[in-house]
Amino acid sequence: MKYQNIVLYSVISLALLSLLSLLENVQAQTNETDQTAAPPQQNQAMNLTIQALMKVNIADLKESLTNAKVAIVNGNFEEALTGVRDVETQLLLVDPQPTKFMNDIHKVTNSIARSEVERSLDALTKVQVDILRAENQIFKDAVDNPQLMQQINNNGQGFEEEEEEEGEPTTTDTDT
Repeated sequence: MKYQNIVLYSVISLALLSLLSLLENVQAQTNETDQTAAPPQQNQAMNLTIQALMKVNIADLKESLTNAKVAIVNGNFEEALTGVRDVETQLLLVDPQPTKFMNDIHKVTNSIARSEVERSLDALTKVQVDILRAENQIFKDAVDNPQLMQQINNNGQGFEEEEEEEGEPTTTDTDT
């Protein structure tokens, strides 16, 4: 009887220790997912930015923004404003509209229009960082889905071809 009690208490204590260990692991995993998950609004804004950037030439956007930075440093605010407004126009033509991203671009144009060098450069840098983050996420998604990269390449070419086709008049063959 004494032997059975010792075994019973040993099994109960081992079960409690195992349960505590299991609870610690579950809690650690829950904390880990809470820390890595972005707030829903921020994540949604990034998704809109990614979707919009997939439909434009990201390299051209980055080049235009870099040229705008150089123009600001050189004191040529008109050239910088023109470059940023060109980027803004490209993004206004895209659906869905990346609203948070567009608000950041509006901040850039406002600070350039007021000839605020530091604020303009800071706002431009933030926009460039957002573009890099979105581009990075596109590449990560492309690793999981290689067809995505092909779709991005086709979207860029398809958009240019559509513009060319709109400019050419279409004729119908009536010689039947």
